[in-house]
Amino acid sequence: MMDIDPPCRYIAAMTKTTNALASFFAAATLITACGTPPSNQPAVGNDDLPRGIILIVGDGMGSAHFTLARLLRGDDYHIGRLPHTALIGTASADSRATDSAAAATAYATGVKTNNDYVGVDSAGIPQTTVVEIAQQRGLATGLVTTAPFGDATPAAFAAHTRNRRDIATVAEQIVTSGVDVVASTGLEYFGVEGIPTLEQFARRGGYQAVSTAAELKAAETGPVLAVLPSGTLDSDSPEMPLAELAAWTMKRLAEDPDGFFLLIEHEGTDSASHANDMAALRTSLRSLDETVGTAMDFAEERGDVLLIVLSDHGTGGFQLAGKLGAQEDRFTSRDHTGEDVPLFAAGPGAEAFNGFMDNTEVGQLLLSLVRRPGG
Repeated sequence: MMDIDPPCRYIAAMTKTTNALASFFAAATLITACGTPPSNQPAVGNDDLPRGIILIVGDGMGSAHFTLARLLRGDDYHIGRLPHTALIGTASADSRATDSAAAATAYATGVKTNNDYVGVDSAGIPQTTVVEIAQQRGLATGLVTTAPFGDATPAAFAAHTRNRRDIATVAEQIVTSGVDVVASTGLEYFGVEGIPTLEQFARRGGYQAVSTAAELKAAETGPVLAVLPSGTLDSDSPEMPLAELAAWTMKRLAEDPDGFFLLIEHEGTDSASHANDMAALRTSLRSLDETVGTAMDFAEERGDVLLIVLSDHGTGGFQLAGKLGAQEDRFTSRDHTGEDVPLFAAGPGAEAFNGFMDNTEVGQLLLSLVRRPGG
């Protein structure tokens, strides 16, 4: 089959799902959309594009992780509510088994890069991210994670470096990036061993510093840097579960009439898999699915939000095994694995995410969606 570039893929997907093409595309759009869409021309009709995009990453989750989440949640499995699915190839530019830095960079920029690189291509050249384009268009932006905010996945959306482990540089770039809401864990790292206090660090980017649930709920209008106490193995903060943190952020960003882009990451699914800690994995899987439920309810109520749930790579070689009633689930490694991972989507634009896709195609579609004028 002939390769289809991302804008054409969007058209192809929408064409397969409706006969009312006239309401979706103008003739000129069909001509121009099969290349990179010019910045001043929409790829599709504005009425059919999302005004908000929520990207939820279950870090380190292979197919077996999603299966276990479904088994744990039963009828409450919210990920299963998303009607559109795809399978994502995850390799980085220099490894069949990607790391989170390269994988998140593919989602953030649509470009392959090497492991350990964030926000740059394999030559180390900075790439414009979907968050940066959203900001240029006046959209509100947010990064939410159960890890410290300088971790690889959020870093790829707002920082540019060849070394994901240069946390000082990454954190400085994020806090001066202009992202409206940055919410994470890692409070215990501030104000010790020569590191600035959270308040001092927040002032560098003009943020309100928040470290408790009460402070978050009382936060004034303006940029917010929320850093909560860490949970065990990057599980939910004991101060506030991810579902509540995500709900607050979604409501906050949705106040912007121009729209918003929000990344939400659960890092606990990856950390528990690295540690081969089954109990911690189950806890984080439940939290992730509860967060998806919160986002799905928010998106359905609004009707103009694209929700995407996916992973960046597998971790731990996790396997489901055993007879019914006698589970023998197990990990077979402590490392990342190179398998394809699932994607689930709902809302305006979700039809474009289907079949087999490379992780860069996901990123290119996100870029196409936030580049559209108007909306």
